[in-house]
Amino acid sequence: MIIQRVILHSRPGINGVPVAENFCMEEATLSDKIDEGQVKVRTLYLSVDPYMKAKMYVLLQESL
Repeated sequence: MIIQRVILHSRPGINGVPVAENFCMEEATLSDKIDEGQVKVRTLYLSVDPYMKAKMYVLLQESL
């Protein structure tokens, strides 16, 4: 099965707001086989919450 997924391509600036250029779409292939303990879900909506921006900034500071 070929799917499309949204990837965080770049981090927004420290005081920046996430914009479309921070994300990219790519195709990936998923196996049709689902093993025990696995689930396959379909995302209908994607949200970028303010909490996530603050968390990304902390992770950026820790990696410097």
